[in-house]
Amino acid sequence: MDLSHISIKRATDIEQQITSLLKTMRSAKLTELPVYKSLQELEQELGNQRRNRFDDTTSDYAGY
Repeated sequence: MDLSHISIKRATDIEQQITSLLKTMRSAKLTELPVYKSLQELEQELGNQRRNRFDDTTSDYAGY
């Protein structure tokens, strides 16, 4: 999934909103819905993109 066209700010906002939604879904015991897994995958991909962009733009930091 290519999310490079999304700004860092927007990607971070989306990631935070998805995290909140997933937490609410867990509280409501809706983790068996297919959309839950899809949201988890999107959250993971956004996090990976954010970390990769940070590593690319910050030469003082060589990964985690």
